Amino acid sequence: MTHRLAAGDAPRLTIDLGALAHNWRLVQQACPGDGVGAVLKNDAYGLGVTAVAPTLWTLGCRDYWVATLDEAMALRQTLPDPAARIYVLHGLGGLSARDWAAQDLIPVLAGPHEAAALVRAPAKARLPIAVHLDTGLTRLGFDEAALDLLQPGRALWQHADLRLWVTHLGRFHDPAAPQCQLQRQRFVQWTAHLPRARRSIATSSSVFAGPDWHFGQARVGSALWGVSTNVHGQPPLRPVASLQAPVLRVAEVAEGTEVGYAGRYITPRPQRIATVGLGYGNGLPFGLVNRGQFMLGGKPAPIVGGVAMGMVALDVSAFAPGEVQPGQWAEVFGRQQAIEALAAAAEVAPNVLLSLAARLTPQRRLEHAP
Repeated sequence: MTHRLAAGDAPRLTIDLGALAHNWRLVQQACPGDGVGAVLKNDAYGLGVTAVAPTLWTLGCRDYWVATLDEAMALRQTLPDPAARIYVLHGLGGLSARDWAAQDLIPVLAGPHEAAALVRAPAKARLPIAVHLDTGLTRLGFDEAALDLLQPGRALWQHADLRLWVTHLGRFHDPAAPQCQLQRQRFVQWTAHLPRARRSIATSSSVFAGPDWHFGQARVGSALWGVSTNVHGQPPLRPVASLQAPVLRVAEVAEGTEVGYAGRYITPRPQRIATVGLGYGNGLPFGLVNRGQFMLGGKPAPIVGGVAMGMVALDVSAFAPGEVQPGQWAEVFGRQQAIEALAAAAEVAPNVLLSLAARLTPQRRLEHAP
């Protein structure tokens, strides 16, 4: 089954839930047992929590990771079953322990200041938490100097029920890198002297790097959507998202014609130019100037000129006259063009392109298709 966002002259997104199930099973084969959780931050990377979370639940996923409290509450409404464990990566967000206890969510403490907040204003019962350890990314968590606050017997544990130790790799795409090996070593050494709990270091890349990375739970996002993140290769993931944009006009232009703003492209010969309804206002990277391509009927159509707010031009001179028509759909990424290929042309991470889905007009209705 797929979910399709209906559209006329606006970009449209198709979500292949069969591909999602395929990718989930590949991840579970790599990390057997119940140690896989789904990362659904940024509204499931822009694909929509309401579209993908029920499928993941049906497939047996019980652990979910989001960034913010608002995301967590939206997911809780989608998955009301209390067996769904929802972790919030940005921590307490200034809310009290009592507020968190009322939401049935698990904050991942972001640093010593949040441990102090729990001690000052505890909940009526010990609050379930996870704790982020900063082993080298220098982003969120407790660094080595703050580990004393987490030792057995400290005040925090009178008010908190520890569920998980968490860390994140600075070079997540390359678990074999010496820096990642050092982070893993620190994680093992630090947690050996802290209260016992499950541990989580593996994400979409390192989940395929072998059991030494799995620990208690892997947090998987990109791999579920079919996005490859491991520089050493991954199993054959299937693209879950396919983004298409409509052809608005096709024109025959003479040699020396400027295409787009500031004459970023000037036709070296007579050419056929198709204008497509997608631009930086939809999240298409502004740097795709005379770089990258879309696909039309399985054939590549290079981007020429720059990216406007809602339009981009394609060179379709290699197509037969009349083969490309207004109203036709160009694939931005999906089955015909891997998202990684367009991301490489734009010099951005593939998930930057995946998040284009979040920029699509929210009023469009979800349609179900076989």
